Amino acid sequence: MRKVNRPKDKGDRAERAVVDFLDHHGFDVRRIVAGHHDDIGDIEVHPEVVLEVKDRRKLELSAWVAKLNVQKANKDSAYAFLGIKLHGKSNAEDWAYLIDGATLINILRLIRKQ
Repeated sequence: MRKVNRPKDKGDRAERAVVDFLDHHGFDVRRIVAGHHDDIGDIEVHPEVVLEVKDRRKLELSAWVAKLNVQKANKDSAYAFLGIKLHGKSNAEDWAYLIDGATLINILRLIRKQ
């Protein structure tokens, strides 16, 4: 009999929801295998992007952003996003997406160039 790991199952479902959301909008994405030798996020969107997904009742933004910055450094990426599932929202399009200050500046620089 398989032992149920509810937090892992919950996280896997959240990651799949974000993959489906991005795929629906034309992005070629994949989930990163857990236990990857370098922690570089949950979802591969682009070489310059780290995307971490959280489905937790208790918000731990400081810890999550600190981990996100480690992942961003591990991947040597310019952009880092934290997808946060909101209570009662199953569609990842309705979730919150948080960025760090460096990512904000990099996005604004891209927009300014256009």
